[in-house]
Amino acid sequence: MARIMTKSKFSRTFKVLALGSFALVSSLQAEEEDTKMSIEMQTVSKQLKSLRKIAKDDFAAAAEAVHKAHVALLSAMQYTASMVEEMPAGDEKAKALADSRRLLGLSYAALCELEIAYLEKDPAKIEAAMTKVKGTKKEGHKKYTDD
Repeated sequence: MARIMTKSKFSRTFKVLALGSFALVSSLQAEEEDTKMSIEMQTVSKQLKSLRKIAKDDFAAAAEAVHKAHVALLSAMQYTASMVEEMPAGDEKAKALADSRRLLGLSYAALCELEIAYLEKDPAKIEAAMTKVKGTKKEGHKKYTDD
């Protein structure tokens, strides 16, 4: 014998289905927003932030964190920033692509300098290299992210 769904049961069922669908769509959208490049750049950021928690005299641990950061950056360099990717084809896009690659290269070099400074246990070089890292990050984010 078929059961008839009351209006309140139907309403509750509909709300549960709608909420579940919204959650699924939201999670899929969040996954799409995290591009391969952004995932690698998040690793870079995480490793650099970890330096704050490492003892100032633990140069080996700091060098390892920086090494992980520049490995992730090297991986990110194979991708194109989404803001550049979305630009219409033409001279401006070509220029932006070249510039974003330039900034990634400068960032990579700065991270390598930072790793060397930690390996040399030289606080002055560490500070100078970190200034370069922060500068290239700031310029790149200003131009090629929505931050």
